[in-house]
Amino acid sequence: MILNTAEITALIGAYIWPFARIGGLLLTAPVFSSKSLPIRARVSLALALSVLVAPLLPKIPAVDFLSLESLLIMLNQVIIGITIGFVLRLVFGVFVLAGQIFAMQTGLGFSMMNSPQDGVQVTVVGQFYVIATTLMFLSLHGHLFLIQLLVESFDKIPIGLHGINIQAFWLIVNWGSDFYRHAVMVVMPAIAAMLMINFSFGIMAKAAPQLNPFSVGFMMTIIFGFVILYLTLPHLLDYFIQLMEEGFGLIDTIIEMSR
Repeated sequence: MILNTAEITALIGAYIWPFARIGGLLLTAPVFSSKSLPIRARVSLALALSVLVAPLLPKIPAVDFLSLESLLIMLNQVIIGITIGFVLRLVFGVFVLAGQIFAMQTGLGFSMMNSPQDGVQVTVVGQFYVIATTLMFLSLHGHLFLIQLLVESFDKIPIGLHGINIQAFWLIVNWGSDFYRHAVMVVMPAIAAMLMINFSFGIMAKAAPQLNPFSVGFMMTIIFGFVILYLTLPHLLDYFIQLMEEGFGLIDTIIEMSR
């Protein structure tokens, strides 16, 4: 079989351009972008998905692979993949920030460790929330649904010079403005409980100064912090599902706007 230059270029583009979009997603999407996942594993996964997805794609534009237009197409694909993954990264970031707030309120902020998701230092409570949300994400098949959305995006935003709509980026900015509100709502029961506990210590110190309750207040705050964490943990799943629905809904809206 003899292939001419145009056929070879089309064959390369049929796999490289989908690989760029899939690679952009794996670069920012939670779980896939984890520092604990080796780069070789991510590249291998992107290649495997590209081989599976390429035969299902609409017609690829006949563009010289070494041209400037081809470079712009590849850049568009990377931006699309990064945008889809970044939305879910914000959802996970809500729980990291919630863990930071919880730790600072309960005196657990002194304990820090490296997060395998982001590769930075976070509090132990924040790391606990990261592990919990990661397990919930996998148990709810969120990774499979994310890949499904990515594959569907090739039909709604075909490979070409057309990329993400500018208005769609403003949707992400507006949704990101609720980032802190969602984080506070996750730990609002803990904040309210710790406020009442500190208020009780204040009343005890005023009523019976000789007891000096603040000498044991820090230790009691940590103990109550663990109790509150245990009591509020069952409600974490409901809030995680709500935020995941909002995140996937936002991704679907972005894709629809960019058609």
